[in-house]
Amino acid sequence: MDFTVLIIIIVIALLFDLVNGFHDAANSIATVVSTKVLTPGQAVIWAAFFNVVAFWVFDMSVGNTVAKTVDNGAIDLWVILAGLLAATIWNLLTWWLGIPSSSSHTLIGGFAGAAIAHAGFDVVNSSEIYKVIGFIFLAPIIGGVIAYIFTLITIIRNGFKKVGVMVLITLAVLYLMQYMVEYMDVKPIMMWIVAVMMGIMILTYIWYFAVHGKTQTAMKESNMYKKLQLLSSAAFSLGHGGADSQKVMGIICAACMVFANISREEGKEKSIPEFLTVSEVMQIEFTSPEGKKEKFKPEHANGDKLYVYAKGDGIYDADSKELIFDDKKINPSYTDAAQFSDYVENGKLKEGHKIKTKVHSDSMPWWIAFSCYLMIGLGTLMGGWKIVKTMGTKITKVTPLEGVCAETAGALTLFTVSNMGIPVSTTHTITGSIIGVGATKRLSAVRWGVTISLLWAWILTIPVSALIASLIYYIMKLFV
Repeated sequence: MDFTVLIIIIVIALLFDLVNGFHDAANSIATVVSTKVLTPGQAVIWAAFFNVVAFWVFDMSVGNTVAKTVDNGAIDLWVILAGLLAATIWNLLTWWLGIPSSSSHTLIGGFAGAAIAHAGFDVVNSSEIYKVIGFIFLAPIIGGVIAYIFTLITIIRNGFKKVGVMVLITLAVLYLMQYMVEYMDVKPIMMWIVAVMMGIMILTYIWYFAVHGKTQTAMKESNMYKKLQLLSSAAFSLGHGGADSQKVMGIICAACMVFANISREEGKEKSIPEFLTVSEVMQIEFTSPEGKKEKFKPEHANGDKLYVYAKGDGIYDADSKELIFDDKKINPSYTDAAQFSDYVENGKLKEGHKIKTKVHSDSMPWWIAFSCYLMIGLGTLMGGWKIVKTMGTKITKVTPLEGVCAETAGALTLFTVSNMGIPVSTTHTITGSIIGVGATKRLSAVRWGVTISLLWAWILTIPVSALIASLIYYIMKLFV
């Protein structure tokens, strides 16, 4: 029975990701469609392609956070199923009404609500929930501020000043990305993507002013920004795929871990299919002796690099409650430093030794991650025309110049915040970015009535999803 429920959860989770794709398609394509850079058909193919490419760019930071939203040892598979059903219902309802609510937050709200119905408030990791709630407001603000600054830069008429400021901004962004690569274990490819994107924009500006100089016209400038919109839209679609797919991965991983716990309790540990085994800890954060913030990924369990932070007689590790060195279980928080040194020397795992986290597998099955990215890409292909209209026309009228600024700001926000492990909403981010570019003209250019309505939808998403999930859970328990 438990195995059947697990398979149902995986199927519904992937269907949710599909719904997420067409629900949030507007986030990636609203501006390029409304400015007629691409036709709707071309736009969804463009966005879907980069949604899937994100599989090779992002790590599991956000999925790790979602999986830890509740205590997996205190819930059952029915909790996860109820949360998924509630999230899917709310997603479909808001899509039908044309409200760009957050698929990320409805998933987390549903997960938490069902868990509370099952075991009370103690089962919820409140610090993770508060982090998510905080970024309901911070994500659009960050996106809006960046978009506002970008727009002010792009409307500078002096070509030398514009390129000079863009170079300074690019250097500052690359410095931030380099810091994240070194101290937050962000994939280096992320910095290259940002570097290429910003470099192309700068070269485009230089080419434009070299060719047109003072004879530039509004039409010619508009055509330049239409070309740049392809780049900014691709970058945002990449961020959208990476940020949103990970949340579904986190739910599937949580379900696999719950199933493993149930199997062990029933003495059926050997019956766990290998293709469903998932590490209890997908990423362990720690501080190296040099002071760098890094992550130990279980898929690199037999690798040659493991940093630890020793203080006094204890080894302090940010996440893991238990590691297994060879066949010996060690709790890093309480173990004796001398005992730990049997396996680690100069901050590295000694040759000939192996390390893994608690549970069988030392990695998340690749098919879980790829399936999530593929489903969100297919969902984007299905489109989401009701929300395209809201995002592309109702908040503020968007020109090609403003589209470039909004999508570039949104992409930078998603790249940065997602790699910090925060489940940020792509919907909130792009909405804030569109508001930011609208505000550069005048505050009255933004239709604040529409914006306030969207804000209410965002605020209500988590509690309403939680309520729906708790009701579904209680109904299911009546028949199970």
